Amino acid sequence: MLASGIASARAGWHLALWDEHRAARLHTLASADELWAVLRDLCEAHPAMPVVLPSGLGIPVTRAGDLLDQDIAEMTGALAADQAERLLALLVEARRRAPRALCIPAVKLLPTIPLHRKLRRLELGTAEALCIGVWALYCLQQSGMQSDAASFLLVHRGPAGRVLLAVQGGRIADGIGELPGLLPPEAAPWTDADRHAHGPRAPFRVRSPLTLREAEKRLPGCSQLAKDESLCKEALGLAALHGLRDVVLLGDQAPEATRILETRLRRIPLSDMAAGHEAALGGALIAAGLTGGPTASLVNRLGVREARERAPDWIEP
Repeated sequence: MLASGIASARAGWHLALWDEHRAARLHTLASADELWAVLRDLCEAHPAMPVVLPSGLGIPVTRAGDLLDQDIAEMTGALAADQAERLLALLVEARRRAPRALCIPAVKLLPTIPLHRKLRRLELGTAEALCIGVWALYCLQQSGMQSDAASFLLVHRGPAGRVLLAVQGGRIADGIGELPGLLPPEAAPWTDADRHAHGPRAPFRVRSPLTLREAEKRLPGCSQLAKDESLCKEALGLAALHGLRDVVLLGDQAPEATRILETRLRRIPLSDMAAGHEAALGGALIAAGLTGGPTASLVNRLGVREARERAPDWIEP
């Protein structure tokens, strides 16, 4: 069966077409108008083709035609401004142009994630992170690995940020998202009014703080080194917590981060034929699985259809 998935690209959108009997077809489209034009032609040629849309912080599986404004707000509201604006425009347009296309959960919403890992967390990986995880699991299955034997750390770096997922027994058990949970009130930044009211008790503020630009002058490349080490700290901590010894590296990996991870974990090689399109391909696999296609067992094992929670759940006291 033919299925498709859409994901954000550095400039524009990725569209992946997946058919179990043919090589995947990958498109990079510069604008939403180009995307809708291609999708219109595909849907006319393949009326039954399921489509998964990029879904940000996710919602339970929902057709685009049934999306409420509140649903779109939950999927986009906490994202970076530029990401949120692009995704909001796409989802609003999808209600009219692709009413049968599907929005899906993000990692936090999956029933395979224990409740205590969801507390005060806005996300543990976006819906695109889930799609990337599905693509990795599918590739490992195709290489002969049994689903219940798949336990590994997934590290992906791409235009939307980095993805860190802990997979145990073929299910996503944990993840580290790009967004923090809501800060407790006492940790909120001080305003000028707070400083005036509390006087000497207000937090000390450096008169002329050193900048990132100054850091680069003193040590060229230190910004990238900081990103690499931060990624490795999170990745190795997640692997240690869950007792994972294997790692799957996808996307635009930095050489230094790759070197550090490969010295501490055993790398599972995957084909790079989908480089940059992993999220779109994973979305296509989910689309096929949700509509009874050959990836149904994989999608069902992850509990995608059973997700009922929302991103704002488990935040407030």
